[in-house]
Amino acid sequence: MTRSFEETYQGELVALRALFGEERVSLDLPRLGEIHEYTEAKWHEYAARLRDDAVRYLLIAEAPPWSPDGPPQFLLDPGSRVTTMMRALRHAFPGCEGVSPAECLQALALRGFLLIDSIPFAMKYSSRQRASERYDDLVRLTATSYLQRKVQESGLTWSRDLRISFSLRLNALSICKSIRHLSFGGRMHPLSPQMIAVNTAGYPDARRLRDVYGLSAAKDM
Repeated sequence: MTRSFEETYQGELVALRALFGEERVSLDLPRLGEIHEYTEAKWHEYAARLRDDAVRYLLIAEAPPWSPDGPPQFLLDPGSRVTTMMRALRHAFPGCEGVSPAECLQALALRGFLLIDSIPFAMKYSSRQRASERYDDLVRLTATSYLQRKVQESGLTWSRDLRISFSLRLNALSICKSIRHLSFGGRMHPLSPQMIAVNTAGYPDARRLRDVYGLSAAKDM
């Protein structure tokens, strides 16, 4: 029998309540479940394009963005608005500029790019919360129960030369406090703050992505 969203992440929700408060999480929980279900379906839909080829470029993000209603927003959904992260990816991967969102995602998939979130809860996290021990407690749990488990259960093939980047500085630092490595296809890959692909203002940055991924700005990879 399939477990519900709340049953799957019981311990993690305790940590989320400690971070946001019981009342806030209780009010948002139905919407969190909706966003999770929607974005998980979009993630698997995108990942299906990668089944025959190895994942070469992995982007570790925080969580899908919070939205109170309407269709959830998600980087791997061609129907979602273009975000700062997507604009950085368009500039980082040659051939992805000047095309539709659906064409851009198809081009990224052909290059072996994949996004994976580290937290299954689409809350609106503040910088102050991300710098707290309670946020570290949440990430410590979800980095294993959600992020690593999703990698292991994905059924995807992972390149031996897998390149990993992070889309958010404080989230990355919190992950690196909790786990030093992630396992991909039985091979351990180290994680470090040097993989953070943001500029000095904290926004996703195409140049940093190219540096971390070893991409060339002058030619298609």
